Amino acid sequence: MQHIVNDRPGNPDRLPPARRIRRVATGVGLIGFSVLLVPEEIVDPTGSSTFQEAAAQHPDGLYAAALLLLTSAVLTFPAICGILHQARDRGALVANIAAVFTALGALGHAALGAINLVMRALAGGDVTAMRAVEERFSSDVPVGVVGLTLLMSFGVGISLLAWAAWRAGIIGLWGPVLVTGVVVAHNVLPEHVPGAVSIIALGLITAVFGRLGVRTIMLADAAWEARSGAPTTPANNLPETSTLPASPAPGQSGPSVPGPTATPGAGTVDGCPRPAARW
Repeated sequence: MQHIVNDRPGNPDRLPPARRIRRVATGVGLIGFSVLLVPEEIVDPTGSSTFQEAAAQHPDGLYAAALLLLTSAVLTFPAICGILHQARDRGALVANIAAVFTALGALGHAALGAINLVMRALAGGDVTAMRAVEERFSSDVPVGVVGLTLLMSFGVGISLLAWAAWRAGIIGLWGPVLVTGVVVAHNVLPEHVPGAVSIIALGLITAVFGRLGVRTIMLADAAWEARSGAPTTPANNLPETSTLPASPAPGQSGPSVPGPTATPGAGTVDGCPRPAARW
């Protein structure tokens, strides 16, 4: 059987290249999905204008914002996987819930990026018709409900991801507190705030997830594969207190000792500890 981790003294832990690439990819995702939201906020022209005005006056900015949103949405999924992997024991429930909300938020960002591309393509048409399309699109209740749900899920998701990371012991309490504070402020403050405020808020989120991403990339292979609760005693070691019956005195016949039997799912085999299941 091939050993995944090299446990010989004096040698660094080693993983197959595919697993190491997976770890680096999750770290890049944690850094990238949050970093890209900062330039997207800077170049996005729809913050102070309608889609029609942005497409007519700033088509390149609308195009760049769409690409940044789409790329950030793609990187969000390996970022989710990175937190799920490192919070497999403590914080697992929070991480699972966070994964659902964050994935929904990533879909919302991807949809918003696609809308930017569509609206940019309408810039050369009739201005009145384009405004009518935008008004009809904005006033449609089902579209608004789905869009608002997806975009609000992103804030809930990244807050829970940060709390899951704290529960798993991979970031300090300052991380989830900072992210949650930014998300709450974003929802209670007026919609139109100075651009510098939004950039600072996104920078704070980037600081938290960037820290998690750098930590993930710098992890040793053994630390990435480690899982709390793994067995620390080899299965073939006898327990300190033997459960075997005492040897009979000379000339006396002792009770028969049945052969080793294993009960599926039992914690011991005739007094010998079984190794914990590794999934």
